[in-house]
Amino acid sequence: MKTIFTTLTLAVFASFLFMGGCVKKLTAVDIEFTTDGSLMTDSLKTTGYQTIDTIVMTSQLEAEMKKNGSSLSDIDEVKLKSATVKFTAPMPTDNFDKVDMVELWLTAPTLPSIKLAFKNPVAKSLNSVSLDVDNTSDLAQYLKSPSFGFEVKGTNNQPLGKMDLTVIAKWNVKASKE
Repeated sequence: MKTIFTTLTLAVFASFLFMGGCVKKLTAVDIEFTTDGSLMTDSLKTTGYQTIDTIVMTSQLEAEMKKNGSSLSDIDEVKLKSATVKFTAPMPTDNFDKVDMVELWLTAPTLPSIKLAFKNPVAKSLNSVSLDVDNTSDLAQYLKSPSFGFEVKGTNNQPLGKMDLTVIAKWNVKASKE
């Protein structure tokens, strides 16, 4: 009799654990979140590997989570889905002919900088470069920060004039409520 009672107790307990997992899955949020930032560079008179420009932005992730019935504390992970760097001025027809390689770094206060994406080599005649992304890193702490930044680095083969660039990053945000 004691064995049957123990078995039934374990079965009921296991059922509650399983149901708890199902409830968690029912309250999951999986959204695509897009950030974009404009960079206005100075002329770069030297060639070689260097920082092209940096931008610090206010995070809009909290507002996005609220729109989806969730909050920052519910976030399980944030991963980069895609990243693009494109010319926006002085002429949208400007291109990356003088740039051999581009890297996109993510920064946030109190966190180390992390390389998110790159393109090496950069094809000539392009005014927009889709970068190869590292989508293995969980970047939730960076985007949960009140502010974060993008740093564009690269290798140029000739001096660069002033440029207006736009960085567009698309993120996959997964969250759940317990």
